[in-house]
Order: sequence, then structure tokens, then C-alpha cells
Amino acid sequence: MSASRTVTVETLDHGPVTLDEPSWCVVGHPAGNHRSGIRHDGMRHVAAVDIPGHGRVEFLAANLTQFPFAESGSRDVKVVVEIDGEHPEFDPASLGDLAAAITAHALYGLLPLRARLQALQDGAE
Repeated sequence: MSASRTVTVETLDHGPVTLDEPSWCVVGHPAGNHRSGIRHDGMRHVAAVDIPGHGRVEFLAANLTQFPFAESGSRDVKVVVEIDGEHPEFDPASLGDLAAAITAHALYGLLPLRARLQALQDGAE
């Protein structure tokens, strides 16, 4: 078992704050924030697709996140997913619901549309 890491962050409202650094945190903690704004973020997981004329387009970026000194809301570790410019946080149950919705959309929405489009292009309809 590895020793725990700590990091000290210079804050505007509480001076230097020393806190445990989770093993999954991969971002720096710049000075000049309020203590409640200190945030741990894990590695980003991004879905991407190559679109003709646009190149590689990323979507549904997701990562672990935690605000250990949050003044409102939860201090628990969550997953944040970028959706339509927003960054909602998900707990395990709601993240499962999101994954199920994406899977269902792919299986019952996108793949049938692909088949229909292919049939139209092949002149079958």
C-alpha cells in the first residue's frame, strides 16, 4: 500500500490549505481560489468520432470529480459528464441510468437509422 499524498493549496479565504490528494486526481491545484472551489479531477474519458469535413469530434467527456470543501451540495466523489455544454454530476445509480440510455439509443435509435439510411442509399426503398 502506498503512502497517502497531500497537497497544499494557497486559497484566497483560508490561506494555505493542506489536504489529502486522492490517487485518481490528475490535475494541479492552482493558487488563488476559494477553499470551497478546490477540486480533484480524474482522467477524462471521451467518446469521439471522425466526421467527414469536420475531423475528429469529441463528445460525452467524463471524469471523476470531488469538491472536498464544498459549502453546498455533496463532498462525495462523483462522475461529471459534459452534455450539451452542461456538466451534471452523477452518482453510481444515475450514471448507470445514463449508460443504459446511451446504450438503448445506440441499439434502438442509431443502429435502426443506420440500416434505414443504408437501405435508402442502396435504392431498396
